[in-house]
Amino acid sequence: MILATAVLDHFAAHRQVGWRDREAGGQLFARFEGRRIIVEAATGPRAIDRRSRFLFIPNKWADRAEIRRLHKQGLHYLGDWHTHPEPVPTPSPVDRASMHDMFAKSRHDLAGFLMIIVGTEPPPDGLFVAIFGAESWGQLRPLTE
Repeated sequence: MILATAVLDHFAAHRQVGWRDREAGGQLFARFEGRRIIVEAATGPRAIDRRSRFLFIPNKWADRAEIRRLHKQGLHYLGDWHTHPEPVPTPSPVDRASMHDMFAKSRHDLAGFLMIIVGTEPPPDGLFVAIFGAESWGQLRPLTE
């Protein structure tokens, strides 16, 4: 998996480095080139999402519309990203449960959904990257383009 520079720049713009910064998040979209997965777009946050210092809840109607719009542009929904106000982020029990639940309730042909948590440290230490399936998850190390 490769994270495009534009995606890393988007993450950097939303890191919670100030004590008043609210969690941010959005969706991840990729292009597939054979066995290569290139994450080309990270969306969000939107004004209609719910955000606080320790909470990010996206607007699901807007999420669905975004998936349809970007799919028409040849990009495939791959998962979600959000920030945590910690240097080296780790998923909370809520993060894990919501990813497993979303994977189980969605129509797709994927083995798992990608979740990226952006911490206050710059990449790579400030990124938690994992694939969440119905029952399990595995942490990854991304490559950058």
